[in-house]
Amino acid sequence: MPLLASLALSYALVLVAPGPNLLIVLRVAVRPSWGRLLSVAAGIASGAAMASYLAAIGATSLYMLDDLDMWASVVLSSILLYSAVRLARRPLAEAPPQQLGSDSLSLRLYSLGLATALSNPLSVPFFVGLYLAQPDFRTGMGEAATCIIFVMAFSWFTLVGLVFSVPAIQRLDTIWARAARTVLAAAMGLYGLALLYEHVL
Repeated sequence: MPLLASLALSYALVLVAPGPNLLIVLRVAVRPSWGRLLSVAAGIASGAAMASYLAAIGATSLYMLDDLDMWASVVLSSILLYSAVRLARRPLAEAPPQQLGSDSLSLRLYSLGLATALSNPLSVPFFVGLYLAQPDFRTGMGEAATCIIFVMAFSWFTLVGLVFSVPAIQRLDTIWARAARTVLAAAMGLYGLALLYEHVL
C-alpha cells in the first residue's frame, strides 16, 4: 500500500503540470460535449497506462529510449501543430449540447488522446525512472499500478475538461473567447516547434 500511495502522489504531480495532454483536453473543451470530452480523456488515460506498461518492459533497456524519444517528439509535435492550425482556423460558433457524439468522432478523439499520451516525451522516462527506483511495480504490483494510472488520468482530464466546459466560461464575450482560443493555439504551436527544435533539428 505505501508503494501504491507513492506512485499516486508522484503521478499526481505529473498530471497537474501543464503539458501536451492538458493542451489537447483544452482544445476539445473549446467545443464541449460529453462524448468529445470522455473520448479524449479515455484516450489519454489509455495512453498513460500503455506508456507505464512499455516502461515496465523496457526499464532494463535504456538504450532504446533515445530513438523512442526522438520519434515520439516528431509525432507529438505533428499532433500539436495540426491541432493549433485547426483551432485557429475554426470559426467561433455556439457550443454543441452536452451529449454523446458519433462513434467515428469518438474514435478519432480517443485516438488523438491515445497518440498524444503515448508520444509525450515525458511519460515513458517518468515511468522508467519510477520502475527503476521501485522494481516491485514491475512485478506483482504492475497491474494495480497501471489501473491507478488509468483511473487518475481519466478522472483528472475529465475534471479539467468539465471545468473549462461550464456554461459561464463558454458564454464569455466573443473578444475574450477569441483571445483564449488564440492563446491556446499559440501554446500548442510553440510547444510543437520547441519539441522539433530540441529533439530533431
